[in-house]
Amino acid sequence: MRPNPKPEPVAYNKSVDVVSMPDRIRRLPVSPEGFPVPWFVSWFKDGKPCETGEGVPDFRIIDPRKMAKAVKQHLCWVCGSTMGIHKSFVIGPMCAVNRIISEPPSHRDCAVYSARVCPFLSKPKMVRNEKGLTGDDGKPLFKEAAGFGLKRNPGATCVWTTKSYQIFRPDAGNDGILFSLGKPVEVLWFANGRRATRDEVMASIDSGYPELLKLAQQEGKESVAALATKREVALALVPS
Repeated sequence: MRPNPKPEPVAYNKSVDVVSMPDRIRRLPVSPEGFPVPWFVSWFKDGKPCETGEGVPDFRIIDPRKMAKAVKQHLCWVCGSTMGIHKSFVIGPMCAVNRIISEPPSHRDCAVYSARVCPFLSKPKMVRNEKGLTGDDGKPLFKEAAGFGLKRNPGATCVWTTKSYQIFRPDAGNDGILFSLGKPVEVLWFANGRRATRDEVMASIDSGYPELLKLAQQEGKESVAALATKREVALALVPS
């Protein structure tokens, strides 16, 4: 009986950091361009959604089926495998202020790797590409995130690790579910593929805070005061 041939090694893109890649991410499918495809990503064939691994992935679009599955089965948003007691959220500085995010948590190593190597998260000057996000019928291929999202590159990314979070539906903005982050056991900041400096984090907070303030002002003085308090608490988590 002839032995089974060894599987061909995965041909990753030259820009991919293979050395520090967690084993969980190493088991993910790889795009035609050589990039590991996060579990939450939608795949398309002939312009229509298809099963994971078929067709081609669109990294910009979340597979809506994965959201419910991640929440119900406590699965990592990046690799899709079961998580333990600690949950790590990849968030922007504004989410660190209001402690609210629209995406489920991940393993710590999956979250840190994503914050370091994801092109949009690790490159502050990269602009979100929205070309081709509508189907042949003119309708969008994705559903906007719940609540009010800031469509900007934050410039700095936070990995917020906690043991708890709460799920709720927003009173205003887009429909869907949001995640209220629990007390952190660890907060790490990244920019340009490395640990972020205080100046980089503060620049992102200062540029994004006015947008949060506008939303709070629409709700009244109490919301404005509460937001100011949240900002002061968040500043204590900024690297020194």
